[in-house]
Amino acid sequence: MRPATWLWGVSAACVLACNGGGGGDDTEATDGTGSPGTMTSGPSTGGNTPASATDDPPTGGPGDPTETGGTSESSDTTPPVTTTDSTTGDPPDPNELGGPFRRGINIGVRNPNFSDPECAWLAAQVGCNSIRVSLPEQHLVTWGYDIEVPDIDAYAGMGLDHHIAFLTSPIREHSTAPEGTPDWELAHYIPKNLYEPATIDGAINPNNYWAEYVYKTVSTYKDHVDMWEIWNEPDWVADWNYTETWDTDPPTKEHLVRFGGSIFDYVRMLRVSKEAALLADPDAKIALGGIGYANFLDALLRYTDNPDGGTVTAEFPETGAAYFDILNYHYYPLWTPGNSDAGADGFFTTRDGFAAKMAAAGVPERPYNVTEVGAPKAVVDGQPGGIEYARNFYIKVFARAQAEKFVGADWFILSDGDPGQVFGEMGLYQDIKDLPAKEDGVLSVTGVAARTLNTLLADSRADPPATAALAAGPDVRAYAFRLPDDRTAIVAWAYAVGTDESAQTHWDMPTDKSFDLHAWDFSQTNTATPLAPEGGLLGLDLTASPVILVES
Repeated sequence: MRPATWLWGVSAACVLACNGGGGGDDTEATDGTGSPGTMTSGPSTGGNTPASATDDPPTGGPGDPTETGGTSESSDTTPPVTTTDSTTGDPPDPNELGGPFRRGINIGVRNPNFSDPECAWLAAQVGCNSIRVSLPEQHLVTWGYDIEVPDIDAYAGMGLDHHIAFLTSPIREHSTAPEGTPDWELAHYIPKNLYEPATIDGAINPNNYWAEYVYKTVSTYKDHVDMWEIWNEPDWVADWNYTETWDTDPPTKEHLVRFGGSIFDYVRMLRVSKEAALLADPDAKIALGGIGYANFLDALLRYTDNPDGGTVTAEFPETGAAYFDILNYHYYPLWTPGNSDAGADGFFTTRDGFAAKMAAAGVPERPYNVTEVGAPKAVVDGQPGGIEYARNFYIKVFARAQAEKFVGADWFILSDGDPGQVFGEMGLYQDIKDLPAKEDGVLSVTGVAARTLNTLLADSRADPPATAALAAGPDVRAYAFRLPDDRTAIVAWAYAVGTDESAQTHWDMPTDKSFDLHAWDFSQTNTATPLAPEGGLLGLDLTASPVILVES
């Protein structure tokens, strides 16, 4: 029996907390508050198998998502890079999707008195350059499709752009939800008329409600949104044992309780979304909705949108592989035993599981993005976490993701929440709930580390040849980047194999360049140490806490 990749549960919190450009309950046109919901889902005593889940009515606060993020197996290989300029060796923009690595954020609505632009301002202070934006149909129909245009224009003025937006929550009249379903739960039911043609004679078919919604949304926000995330966690399950059949049998509507349809319906949603989005914007990219199970992807690659068993016919000619551009997943290391390196390894092991499914299906590998990733600053219920763990995990995941050519990643979440709750300990800021002004925000230790990394590597490009030339041994992780002024930056640390953050090693880095060494808290101390090589080597005493070296 193979353990599940992760335990689900974040969609309850995500509907509430992943905003930044619109939310789900349509009660506030300015703040875009989300639809709250809570759920419980825990592991068995074995640590990697989910128990049952229950859905509770809204409580006005974030849900309590509980998820794992893969195994602790190491995955430290960098995919090959095709350069765009054979004379200079310059690596291309990450997957050619709009420029530098997306240092994204799930903004949330922790302080209801703060507008989305005020929260975006806080994100910009931490060095974020993009947002995971929520644009549910309920919100846009209620307040007008252009309701979030001023906010998203404001984000661009703060340096936050090239967003990913997730699409979900049909209005009641368009939903397959049973009569009496509360508004906040409409995000768990697919729309009606999904099998109507998406277009007729080259125009959107208004009888396909989802197609019309996608077309209008992409038309309105295409100048600032590069990728369109279709639904949120469509493969969320209440019992992970359902997933054990997905390698051979299709995921059913009864399994996919946060989607409300089968795998065939999800393929159909992707197909309709792609047709509608491309009609609105020929450059639109369709992303999977933050999936978590590799065998859900396997089923997506096997079946068409044919409701009769997902078979290929003239009307349903392609499997789901034809209808998405970005493999977008969610990852939390909460059930990955060990330290921050084990947690970071799980992030990439999860990626490798998806890559293996695509290779087995003969499908070209897609660019990767992760719209939810986070780690707690405290140990809650015995799950991995802690102050050092969280700040180290942030740097390791974001540095490696950029080095390994991810489009980007979106941290969960901007602000701490309720103390003692695992997802309340992931903020880049200490709790902002009662702050009178955005300028009063105080960075958490994770936020200090994030600001250091994001500031020093701003607008950088991954440099795989330079990374390879570092020739780091098994006890060192080191990744090279090229800054906009062509200087080199290197993120390095001692690879930890134990259960704590106490790893130490000495590394003689091959280089003839001088560097300034910045610790994780440079954004707070503004202190760097100048270093010069001797005999072509730069001696470094590394710990589990990454350092950032910038060519002087």
